[in-house]
Amino acid sequence: MPPKDQGTYSSGRWDKMRTWRSKGPKGKKMLSPMALLNDVGSMHFFAIGLLLYTIYWALHPRFLSPLKEIPGPWYAVYTKRWLVWKTVKGVRAKTIHELHLKYGPWVRIAPNEVSTCDPQAIVPIYGVSSAYIKTEFYTYQLRGVPELFTMSDRKQHARRRRELSHLFSMSTITEYEPVIAKQVKNCMDFVADEGKTGRVSNLYDWWHYLSMDIICDLSFGSTFNMLQDGASNAYIKDLYGSLQIEPVRWHFGWLNKYAAWAPLKFVREAEACSVRAMDRGAKLVRDYVENPEKKRRKDLLQKMLDARDEEGRPLSVDALNTEAAGFILAGSHTTSSSLTWIVWRIMKSPAILARLRKELDEVLTGLPRDEVPMHSKLEGLTYFNCVIKEGLRIDTAVPGSTPRYVPPEGTNINGHKLSGGSIVSAQAYSCHRDPAVFPNPDEFLPERWQDETPEMRKLYIPFGADGPRKCIGIWLAYMELRVILAALFHRFDLEFAHEVDDASMELDEFWLANPIGQHLDVVATERS
Repeated sequence: MPPKDQGTYSSGRWDKMRTWRSKGPKGKKMLSPMALLNDVGSMHFFAIGLLLYTIYWALHPRFLSPLKEIPGPWYAVYTKRWLVWKTVKGVRAKTIHELHLKYGPWVRIAPNEVSTCDPQAIVPIYGVSSAYIKTEFYTYQLRGVPELFTMSDRKQHARRRRELSHLFSMSTITEYEPVIAKQVKNCMDFVADEGKTGRVSNLYDWWHYLSMDIICDLSFGSTFNMLQDGASNAYIKDLYGSLQIEPVRWHFGWLNKYAAWAPLKFVREAEACSVRAMDRGAKLVRDYVENPEKKRRKDLLQKMLDARDEEGRPLSVDALNTEAAGFILAGSHTTSSSLTWIVWRIMKSPAILARLRKELDEVLTGLPRDEVPMHSKLEGLTYFNCVIKEGLRIDTAVPGSTPRYVPPEGTNINGHKLSGGSIVSAQAYSCHRDPAVFPNPDEFLPERWQDETPEMRKLYIPFGADGPRKCIGIWLAYMELRVILAALFHRFDLEFAHEVDDASMELDEFWLANPIGQHLDVVATERS
């Protein structure tokens, strides 16, 4: 306190003293001793807090997390960014499989995510009574409009599946066989024409055009003439163009709403393709609905138009559009890739080809070479179906993870504790290569399926595990594979047009997979 009764001079002196303490000798502001002490204390408190947080961040994921007992690379414990990079490069499934080879059937691939290829885990995670629900990964597919594949709500999915299940029942797909046979005949005639003039046939392209014309004919009652015109249809181009953004959707689905303004050009272009594809698909649906003359056959879209929920309500135009787009993508890309890999594997093994052709020739005796076999003649062939199953095992068109949330209460599968809310998944690529279940897993051995074991059945998931989420179009896919392969090998002798680089047949994965080279060049000669 300043001395009392010192008058104006004393008061002014103390004012100057206060000014000097706060601003310093030349007007510079200075902290008072108490303020300085408080500031130092705050800095110490902040430093201690930062240190404690760093220690927690370093120790908790590795030593305190409920998933700490599950092995995996040290960096996966702290971040999933490494997996983002592998996804963008198209090698996610292979990378996770390498971890399984190193660590076993249970691997921690991210701070809160586990991958498994344990046969005992498939039914609890994906089976009929499973309480594991789909993650947000599925939400952002097909622009976030729910359809059968992406629906995470179990009741909503069950309702939609009931509405659409009759589309692909065994009794129904027999109605589709004339459509399939017609398109297969067209395709084989084009291949024959190329062979007669000594031209090379790229079977990858032909299978792509054929499968697309089949599924579009079944979906909309008409094709896009891809067998005649090639990949020139704008709708199909946009559908496939939109797939280039799949790695972004996988890990950064919430960014989809901003994709049109993304700094990366390929993201903007893929988003533009996605928007155009949905608009064009909606127009196709509206044209179909508004033109009764198009509805003269029991194709998929007509069956979807006839579908009703429990309250008698039809599917909306948006639902029809997304379901049709989903059928086209799932029913074309997977079929063309699988056919390419299977034909390549058969051609590489003369013994397998000879045994397969002998079985086909016996059952198709008397059928002209240029005719398409009936499916009923093929579905019971033992070795032929072993070849197809082995092809789908070793080269899987949908090889990657199918993630699920662990129920809130957590679970224990075969001695492995999973905390509630964590993510667990199995991927076909690893399940199909378990050496304990599939000896010599990287060899193409169709005969292994002649002695099929329960473990083989559990881990064989090219169409998803048995349960409510299994691919609804599995029987249609098998019909197409059987009819196309039988028509090809019954009619033609095939030779590689040039030495095939096996690296060109390696898997290139962006959710759906295809051979990285995207070609299988052969010279086809009609058999006498």
